[in-house]
Amino acid sequence: MHSQFKSLLTLTKYSFISKIRNPSTIFFGFAFPLIFILVFGLIGQGTAKFDVGITSNSLKSGPIYDAIVNNSSLNIITDRSDNILIEKLSKGKIPALVEIQQVNISLGGQNLITYKVNLKTTSADVQGGNTITSIISNEIIKYNNPPSENKILPAKIVTSNVEGRKYQQIDFILPGQLDFSLLSIGVISIAFSFLTLKKTLVIKRIFATPASKFSILASQVLSTLAIALLQAIVIILIGHFVFNFTLVNGLWTILTMLILTTYGLLIFFGFGLFVSTLAKDENALPSIANLITLPQLILSGSFFPIDIFPAFLQPIARIMPLTFLNDAMRAVSFEGATLVQVFPQILGLTIWGVIIYLIVLRTFKWE
Repeated sequence: MHSQFKSLLTLTKYSFISKIRNPSTIFFGFAFPLIFILVFGLIGQGTAKFDVGITSNSLKSGPIYDAIVNNSSLNIITDRSDNILIEKLSKGKIPALVEIQQVNISLGGQNLITYKVNLKTTSADVQGGNTITSIISNEIIKYNNPPSENKILPAKIVTSNVEGRKYQQIDFILPGQLDFSLLSIGVISIAFSFLTLKKTLVIKRIFATPASKFSILASQVLSTLAIALLQAIVIILIGHFVFNFTLVNGLWTILTMLILTTYGLLIFFGFGLFVSTLAKDENALPSIANLITLPQLILSGSFFPIDIFPAFLQPIARIMPLTFLNDAMRAVSFEGATLVQVFPQILGLTIWGVIIYLIVLRTFKWE
């Protein structure tokens, strides 16, 4: 009985030691939950702001303008032309457009000043428009209720609505989830494939044949790419026909999204090759892969807008490769943007691609 108990303790001890030494156990048991607690604890600590455009002929001084500009919930846009602001309004990229007018009235021999605020909202973002209407209305109420000794005419707000394409939750979520699946495939699938080929000495056997290194690499890339494109088509079509996911230009939008899918995946393959070089075995690979994929899953805007994070995190989130792909996909699907119009996002992905492939060229080992 005593020997059995001692054996149990010994086996338990060494089993515990082996698990603690396993990087996956440490990551998924400790680091992974702590990362999520940290990130979700930070959500909402950033100042969520609503974009409000100011027309070129609007008054840009005075108490009403100052109250709107200084409101912590509003982000005022004054450096865009009226045509661009109206286009953004119709597409739901900004929820409201404001024009402030000064009105001079002669009353009882006195020249009095008041203000008229023309506020345009859009059906493409009803919730945002309603919130901004409420915020600006409250500022006008404050202006209209000064101390009794200040005699002024009340300011007025006139609201109107512009028809626009309704932005649904699926229009935000689907591109983010599609792109994250591409990141996971590009990093984890390629990393596992090459690590397995190395560990089982399959690559060494292939080297004994006329096949070139390029053929080995291309075969892995093409097979994974074929699966990813098939997956993307299924996700897009189900999203469109079942959940009414917006495809502005129909088939052309799908083709453009597939081009972005291909390009994004080719960039992510570089990260997969890098992981396969760092990982010594299958146990270490998930932990290393997650160091690349998880920060992007959380911060890239796949689940929720980047604006909800604290200000110090937002610049980091906006330069992540998955963020560039998310932004490009959403612009193409909902706004009907062309590849030329999403060139800044493609350039951002390209820069990441150059960096990671230069690293892979210096570090990748075939055996």
